[in-house]
Amino acid sequence: MTLQILKRAQAVALGLAIFASPALACDKPASTDRISKVVAKGDIQRPTRISEGFAVEVTEKFWTSADAKQKQEIVADAACAVDASTISFTKDRSVLQTYRDGKPQ
Repeated sequence: MTLQILKRAQAVALGLAIFASPALACDKPASTDRISKVVAKGDIQRPTRISEGFAVEVTEKFWTSADAKQKQEIVADAACAVDASTISFTKDRSVLQTYRDGKPQ
């Protein structure tokens, strides 16, 4: 009887681990470090609070050269580093693209 309960509890735990939100798997120090490295290159600025979430100011060079995967990685790191679900890429305070929960809007 207790073996069945134990197996069921393990199955539930495994299911929760598989379907857990990516925000729960966030490694804040690592994300902050990755953001700092990109900021040091001069391609982006640190995320700043705006009326709806946070914005990452980017250069024209970054915006034109970055593919969708690179943009999504920056968004994931920024969202993790600042604990926000909405991140926008901006240039000269104009919104280029907004991501909510890691998905482009």
